[in-house]
Amino acid sequence: MIVTQGVSILENDLSKNEPESVRKNLEILKENMHELQLGSTYPDYDKNAYDLYQDHFWDPDTDNNFSKDNSWYLAYSIPDTGESQIRKFSALARYEWQRGNYKQATFYLGEAMHYFGDIDTPYHPANVTAVDSAGHVKFETFAEERKEQYKINTAGCKTNEDFYADILKNKDFNAWSKEYARGFAKTGKSIYYSHASMSHSWDDWDYAAKVTLANSQKGTAGYIYRFLHDVSEGNDPSVGKNVKELVAYISTSGEKDAGTDDYLYFGIKTKDGKTQEWEM
Repeated sequence: MIVTQGVSILENDLSKNEPESVRKNLEILKENMHELQLGSTYPDYDKNAYDLYQDHFWDPDTDNNFSKDNSWYLAYSIPDTGESQIRKFSALARYEWQRGNYKQATFYLGEAMHYFGDIDTPYHPANVTAVDSAGHVKFETFAEERKEQYKINTAGCKTNEDFYADILKNKDFNAWSKEYARGFAKTGKSIYYSHASMSHSWDDWDYAAKVTLANSQKGTAGYIYRFLHDVSEGNDPSVGKNVKELVAYISTSGEKDAGTDDYLYFGIKTKDGKTQEWEM
């Protein structure tokens, strides 16, 4: 529901002044809506994902998931968070989109928006898992059963007004993405403590679901708007920036006779001349 409404909101809010390239890319996205929807559910069913969904959580105040912040978790910590996964899958989506692989790109964008939706909800940014509280599953079930009541159709403004205009100001995509997500996650975390824990009433939960699901839809519309502008303008977030983390995407699908039993060698040479090599 969230990604579908996010696209609908953006379409409703689109200013008549938007560049034709953005409009064209929005139409391409709509043509691949099924892939966006599939991608938005896939992280919960990915057989190669972390068993405890560690990377679906992110406390915006500590920058950690529960594997670092919760005392009961005794295994090794997982560095990936809901926030870092948003940027990771957005990067993959942008890579594929710029090469005309719109179906795969849209699927990746859907995955990114899954993680965005997670960190907007009350329990995920508070790092409260199903182990910590039965309320985690109960609240999500409560919201799921009533989600049609919480649909919104606009962010409350056109894309040439403040909410959307602010999204385009910071040209550093990674910095923008993290702080954009942080704003919504802070609201979700605050709502957990004020309205969504097991000690709160059904009316409180209704308020919590209404606010956070509306934020998820609005935030998704804004994120997709930024994505469409970046791919329309050919923006590369790594140009001229100090790279602290790297998402590498390697494909052998276009290589003749490449098979699953072949070795793959790749390496990175840094500015100081040092080389790191790996074998897969």
